[in-house]
Parts: sequence; C-alpha cells; structure tokens
Amino acid sequence: MIRTIRVGERVPPVRLGQLQQGLVTSQSVETLFQGRRGIVIGVPGAFTPVCSGTHVPDFVARAAQLKASGFGFIACMAANDPWTLDAWARELDPKGQLIFLSDGNLEFAKKTGLVRFDPDHFLGERCRRFMMVLNGAVVEKLSVEPDLAALTCTRSADALLDA
Repeated sequence: MIRTIRVGERVPPVRLGQLQQGLVTSQSVETLFQGRRGIVIGVPGAFTPVCSGTHVPDFVARAAQLKASGFGFIACMAANDPWTLDAWARELDPKGQLIFLSDGNLEFAKKTGLVRFDPDHFLGERCRRFMMVLNGAVVEKLSVEPDLAALTCTRSADALLDA
C-alpha cells in the first residue's frame, strides 16, 4: 500500500493534462506550482453531484477572496480526461478563476496515495476528495475526506480564509 503524502513533503514530479485552445497540453506540477502558494482540490470526478453541486462551486465563489488573501492559484484536479474537465470548467467557472487539471492517468493520485477504488458507483479507480495547500510544490496543509460523498474537511474555502 502506498503511503499518503504528508505535510512538509514535495509533490511528486508528475505531469497533468489541460486543454488549451482545443489542444491537450502536458503540465509539470513542479512548473505549475513552483514559487507560488496555492490550493489544489482533488475530486473524484467531473459532473458528479457533490463535486458539481457544492465542492467546486464554493471555491469558484470565493476565488477572488482566496487570491486576495495570498493564494496565487486555485486548481481543481480530477481523474477525467482534459476534454471533460474543460467542458466542466466552462459550466462551473465561466470566468476561468480556477485551473482545471486532468489526472486522467491517476499518476498524481497514485504517487501521493490519494487514489481510491469505488466500484459501487461504477467509478473504478479515482482520486480521493482532498484539499491541499501548497507552498511551491511543498505540502503545507492536507485534508482528505474519508468518504466519497463527504464534505467535512475539504468543503469550505472559508476555513482557508479564516486561517
């Protein structure tokens, strides 16, 4: 079993997908996060009820406040392909306040120990629901939900604004 990444550790040097002007690009997490403090929220899947109805919209609604409080980026990562994430981003975040990143190969989720298997919902292997604060590429804070539909420790952007 892979150990879950911990506070103080660097995220693994993996690449994530993103759709830019209709083309899939490959982004290094080191390049994306280096030199900036930011938030990464991991979700099991685009267009799923909890992710679309509550989790991601909370961060979209508070993006300006979060950025004003010192976060240089807010990224949403899911195990979907870049085209699906692009369509989801256009629906949830038409102003483009968040960065939507594809971990379609589950490389990030597996190397950080943030992968789960959910056959009951026909999701197969997916990213666990998490919220990670990075300073550069180093984990400053990590909250991981115990259940697929839970929003206990990762839901609220308010908790980050109060910190």
